[in-house]
Amino acid sequence: MSQMKSARTLASRFCVKMSKFAQIAAFAALFACAAAGASEQYGQVARDLCDMMDFDCGSQIRLGGAGIAALENAADSGDASACSALGACYFLGEGVRKDAVKAAAFFARSAFCGDVCGMWGLAKCMIAGNGAPEKIEKEAFALFEKAAAKKYPNAVNSLGLCYYKGIGTRFDRNKAAELFAEAVKLGSNRAKVSLARAHLEGCGVEKNPAKALELLEAAAHAGNAVAQNNLGVFYSEGLGGSRDEFKAVMWFSKAAENKYPAAMFVLGMAYMNGEGVEQNPQKGFLLIKEAGERGNAAALNATGVCYANGYGVEANAVLAFRAYKAAAETGHAAAQNNLAECYFNGVGCEEDKNTAVKWYRRAAFQGEVSAQSNLGYCYLEGIGIGKSAKDAIKWLKKAADKGDVSAQSNLGTCYINAVGTLQNLQEGIKYLKMAAEKEDAQAMANLGACYYNGVGVERNELKGVALLRKAAKAGDQEARRALARIKAL
Repeated sequence: MSQMKSARTLASRFCVKMSKFAQIAAFAALFACAAAGASEQYGQVARDLCDMMDFDCGSQIRLGGAGIAALENAADSGDASACSALGACYFLGEGVRKDAVKAAAFFARSAFCGDVCGMWGLAKCMIAGNGAPEKIEKEAFALFEKAAAKKYPNAVNSLGLCYYKGIGTRFDRNKAAELFAEAVKLGSNRAKVSLARAHLEGCGVEKNPAKALELLEAAAHAGNAVAQNNLGVFYSEGLGGSRDEFKAVMWFSKAAENKYPAAMFVLGMAYMNGEGVEQNPQKGFLLIKEAGERGNAAALNATGVCYANGYGVEANAVLAFRAYKAAAETGHAAAQNNLAECYFNGVGCEEDKNTAVKWYRRAAFQGEVSAQSNLGYCYLEGIGIGKSAKDAIKWLKKAADKGDVSAQSNLGTCYINAVGTLQNLQEGIKYLKMAAEKEDAQAMANLGACYYNGVGVERNELKGVALLRKAAKAGDQEARRALARIKAL
């Protein structure tokens, strides 16, 4: 009875988006599952599909409508393995439309029957936020632990990753490495990737790039897409001592063929720029776009950049805006800044300065330098937010010290004119010089005026005029007006 009660309690957390009728149906099916248990018929199918969730593509299976119908009939009869298989299908979008909520619900039904694939799949949903109302890391860890106790290789590896990353438990790299090694012995290719990482970083085991390469190659040749991608990284970054562009592209290509999003993105960028492959922006765009559609936030942002600039595809401001928004909502800082730019300038959407500032703030707090500079400017001018010279200085300095040219120019001008801070000519000249050296027109104009008038520097009219002319040639209107005044003297 107590087991049934806990099953109802946790399962209900994954049915929050369902109707009351659907919740009742789910609970009834859960109880039938507990009575019927799992079958051998669908046990291997469930394991193979769960392996595919870990990008272990050596034994890919494809389920058509008939296969899904058979699984649904078995699941309705209470077959736990069939429920796990359906959970994986909905997680992957294999034979059905991808549906995170349904994936979590099917995994929940089998998990509480003690099915290892169900426990592991449900924990994966929790930890990824797929279908769960929140990331319940401690409960996910407990499920991984239960499945690992039954020697399910995927769960042993996932438990190790929890210790490695401190997810739902303490950081313990030694414990993690032990679990990775155990999972490797149990036959997990994904665990070879985890253990290889430990050897590359020297965490929990000795640092040994040669051992890492051996593990990655074994897993990659067995069809694990994560290993194939990581081998691409290994060779592209020369982690073994020397770079090998040919091997890097080869392994990224294999991982991309297995639909690993990170590899698709890297390969797409390679085609865009002609790095290691013949340049083909159209092919590059298609790879980047698909990587984004498969959940890679950086690729989603890059898709927006492609649409905005017509890289490999016809320029389309509306589609650029949509891609930026999708990436921004995942928390991608650069996309948040790009989305803010769209709102600020009314590109691909209605102009909305207030919403622009909201997204600038989100990106700025994540350390996105351009967003910090843009937010500082908004505070400085009172655009989309209350004017605050103090806040402007705070954000401009953060960005300026990280090399942002616009921030250096604006901050230098603030120090010279005592805007939001005490006048500090030395600091002002320092930041203006930084920006002027990078050909920033506003900075060259303001620095030129300083030299011409002897503000913060020894007066040098020739140098001042030369800088003003450079700024005017670069399009700065203030520089042109200053030169006109000087000419009129």
